[in-house]
Order: sequence, then C-alpha cells, then structure tokens
Amino acid sequence: MSTTQDVSADGSGLLVVLLHAYTHKAAHLKPLEEAARKIWPQAFFLRPELKASWLSMEDPNQIVEHLLGKIDLEVEQADHMDRSFQKIVFVGHSLGALLARKLYVVACGETALAPFEDIYKSGNSALVPPRPWAAKVERIALLAGMNRGWRISHHLTLKDALLWRIGTGIYHAVRLLCRFLPRSLCRPRTPLIFTIRRGAEFITQLRIQWIRMRQRAKPTPNTSEKDAEPFPGNALTIQLLGSVDDFVAPQDNVDLVSGGDFIFLDVPYSGHSNVIELDDATYGPGRKKKFLLALRGSRQDLKREAVVPSDERFSNPDTRIKKMVFVIHGIRDEGYWTHKIARRVKQRAGDSISEWATETSSYGYFPILPFLFPWYRRQKVEWLMDQYTEELARYPEASVYFVGHSNGTYLMAKALELYPCCQFENVVFAGSVVSRYYDWQALMKPESRRLNAILNFVATSDWVVALFPKLFQFFGLQDLGSLGHDGFFIERMGPNMYQAKYVEGGHGAAIVEPMWDMIADFIITGKTDTEQFPCKGAIDSPFERLVQRVGRFPLIAWLAAGVGAFLVWWAIKGLIGIAVADPVSEAFLTGMALTLFLLSLWVILTRV
Repeated sequence: MSTTQDVSADGSGLLVVLLHAYTHKAAHLKPLEEAARKIWPQAFFLRPELKASWLSMEDPNQIVEHLLGKIDLEVEQADHMDRSFQKIVFVGHSLGALLARKLYVVACGETALAPFEDIYKSGNSALVPPRPWAAKVERIALLAGMNRGWRISHHLTLKDALLWRIGTGIYHAVRLLCRFLPRSLCRPRTPLIFTIRRGAEFITQLRIQWIRMRQRAKPTPNTSEKDAEPFPGNALTIQLLGSVDDFVAPQDNVDLVSGGDFIFLDVPYSGHSNVIELDDATYGPGRKKKFLLALRGSRQDLKREAVVPSDERFSNPDTRIKKMVFVIHGIRDEGYWTHKIARRVKQRAGDSISEWATETSSYGYFPILPFLFPWYRRQKVEWLMDQYTEELARYPEASVYFVGHSNGTYLMAKALELYPCCQFENVVFAGSVVSRYYDWQALMKPESRRLNAILNFVATSDWVVALFPKLFQFFGLQDLGSLGHDGFFIERMGPNMYQAKYVEGGHGAAIVEPMWDMIADFIITGKTDTEQFPCKGAIDSPFERLVQRVGRFPLIAWLAAGVGAFLVWWAIKGLIGIAVADPVSEAFLTGMALTLFLLSLWVILTRV
C-alpha cells in the first residue's frame, strides 16, 4: 500500500478535498488546510462552500452531484495544464464525512446490487460508470463522522436535547398538516439535517452502496494488496474519533457494519465540533498529530495507533450463506412466533439447510395509536433497514427473503419504496396493512428486478385491517391500506403474484402452525397452489359478514366507537349525579372520573 508521500515530498500532483460540517462554513476547516499545507506545500486544496446552514433544505445527493462536477472540472483543468493529479485525498468533518464517503461511492461507479439515486443517472447507460479519477483517491479521513446518522440520545446536553425534540416535533407536525392540504398550498421539503438522521434514505443507501463497493473491489485471495490498489473502491479510510463526542453517540459515529475495515484513531480531549480546532493552545498539538497521521501515515503506522472502537468487532462475512430470510412481526405483538416460522423454513430447505440464515429481531411492542402516526411507522422502517444493512455485510452472497405480518408487511413495502438498494426475492404477507393500490408490478419488471414473487394471505374476519388501515385508504390518507382484508385487485395481479383467499380467522390467522409449511415452501420455491392450503375458509358466519360490511365503510365503525365512548362517559356522569347530592363533591368526583376515564382510553390506545 502506497501513501501520499509517493506523489512527491512536497505534495506535487496531489488534490486534497476538504468538506465542512453542518451549520459550519468552509473557513472552519482552515486549520486543517494550514496543517496539511506545511507538509504538502505544492498540493492543490479544494475547500468548497456547502449549502448546509441551519435552515438548509438541500438534498445531500444534490450537494454530492455538485461536488462531483467541481472535482471533474479541477481534474480536467489540471490535465490541460500538464499538472495532472496523481493522488486524491478526501477530508470530511461530521456532515462532510458523509458527503466524502458518498462522493467516493459515486465516483467508483454503480453496482447492480446497490443502484444509485436517479440524480446520478443520465443517458441510456445501464449502470453509472466510474469516474476516471476514482482510482486516484488514495485515502479518506473522517473527523467525527456520523456514519450511521444522528439521533436524540443521552449524549446531548439537556438544552440541545430539548431543542432537537422541539424541532423534530415541529417538523413532524408540519408534514402531518400537509397531508390534509392540497399540494398546491403545501409541498413540504425535508430539511437537510433530517436527511442524515439515523436510518434515513441517504444514510442507509450510502451504507449499502459502500458495502457493495467494498465487496466488488475486494481483491481475490491470490491478489496482493499492492496489486489491488488501482481498483476503485479500495481507498484507505481513517476515522478520527473525539474522546468525548457531545453530539453524536459512539454507536452512531462508528459503523462496524459498512465501516468494518476503517482504521480508527482516538483524538484526545476533543468533542464533535472542536476536533478540527488544531490551533487550540492547549489541545491543538495533540489533535494535529492525529490528523497528520491520518493524512500521511503508512498503513503499518496507522494500525499501531489504531483503537478498537467497540467492545466487539463486527463478525467476518460468511460467504457460505446464500439465502437469508427476515421474519418480522406486526403491531400488538412481541413476535415470539417468528422464530418458529424461521425454523420451519430451514427445516423445509432440506439438503440446502446450510445455505440458509434467518433474522427474527424484534422492534418491540407497537400499540395501535403510535401505529397510526406516520413518523412512528417510519422509525420502524428505518429499524428494518438497519437490520437489512447488517445482514448484507454479514452474508455478502445471500439473497434476501421476507415473511411479514401486519406492520411487518408495511415495513417491507415502505422500504422498497424509499430505498432503491433494497431488494427481496420471495415474500409472504399475512394480515397486511399495505394499500391495495401499491404498484407491485413496477418492482417485478426485469429492468428493476427488486422483487421476485409475493404471496398475500387474506383472512375471513380481519377486523383490525378492515377498521384501522382501511380508513386511511378509504380517504386516500397516509400510506396504509386493506391488503390483508380485501387482497390484491385481480386486474392488477401479474406473474409471480399469488393470493390465498380466504384463511379462516382474524388478523393472525395466517401465521398459525397449520400455515407454516405453506409459508416456508413459498419462501423456498416462490410458487404455491393457492387453491389448496390449510385453514381455507369462506365468509359465511355472521361475524365475518359483519366485518366485510363494516370494512366497506370503516368510518361507521369509528363513529360508533366515538358514540360508544361518549355514552359510557354520560352514564358514569349520571351515576355520580345520582349518588352524590353535594354540588362540590359532585364536581370533584366528576373531575376525578373524567381523568380516570381519559387515562383509561389512553392506556387502551397506547398499550393494547
């Protein structure tokens, strides 16, 4: 492995790109540039001003696309002036660290397993080709890089935590309000800071793309490290960690999934912001020493100084696993059954059992009321994609399969909608809360090939889906629907789309033990006979017919529930008035009863 010293002792032929943090300016990185200029006086430094103010609504992909254009221009001008760059170094602080990594990913070219966002695509090329200068990127130095994004945690000060929660609440409130207003009046845009929170599309896409880039660039066992260096994607990546990060939690700074091959260096007496303050009279020299080591230290020197940022390293990739299945539970469920279906899949796999792995992690108990708010559901989608990214790193040669119940089906459908890098083979839905209008065929087209086959179970009396998600589908609000109650539209079904009507029972009817073999076989083969399956039923009981009728107009059920709650309160208030003659005592007891009544409703909605 060469170092930037191979260019020349004075830095001739070297391009150094420095990218600043959120709410900062390019001038904040001047101490870094000055320190680098002392060792490379002839190097060319690019320190662009980024659109990253407090109120920035910029898409980070737009920022990266703009930066790519600037680097293309600098490289082209250098070639015309016979001073071509031989090596390139990226330096990024906080947000700048994320942008530096994305710059490198896009510069190295697109992989079929991790497609780029549309902004990077042009012309008829199937895949975005690598930049000519991508192989010249020798190393990337990340200072306080929030590699997994930010989140509100106990690492924030009380003041900062309060401000972030208020800001987050306002953001969610505005987006919710805009759902009820015409798009001509309200077209909400996402603030830059929310595009880099943990689990957001930009972050997760970057992590998956980085994993696939590294896998593609990884040398074969018989290829030496020196011979492997020219391949785009092998740049040495060093992350400088502040000893006390007062903004980003350690587990968010450090990404052992997509950054498992990073070299980590501790920077003494430094936080998230002041890690770049090299001119500090007391702690600046220590920070400067670590920064210069990251810039020009050999791999051996860096490894001698490296630290293990976590108690446990991410496990080595297992290339023996070829197929990995997620089994994810829904609302009002701890998901204990998921382990049983996962075991059944491996059991039915027969001789190929050694090629299968399963993932049955739980996102916790999820009551009805939080489920109705889009930002709570979005948090669970981001949780799923965090798990998905981890499994891609752990099993690099595995195809991904999925079994979901209730909210679990929503998580997968939303992930396919939001994350272009997300791909599944065979999928089983039970008690689905996904909209009937979801465009599955677009995901199954040969040019997209993000889904191979799907089997949807429809129950005879799934009142949960009929009354709750279908209400939003009925009014065209949010992105929930009645797939588990009404099923696919027959005219919208295409090849590899299967539907089992009806499974005898309610919301959990399709995940009971008699169904496990059918679920497992579909996951393994992608095909099934929907006319022959256990628990097959018909809508013939009074309760089933009632659920079907109410499901046609779910608003009636909600109005009835509201009237019922009012009548219960009216009866309680009447009994108090009969039992107590004293007006003061009556008022006191009425207030207590109202408090307990509202508390009971709250507990029912948030705990049941």
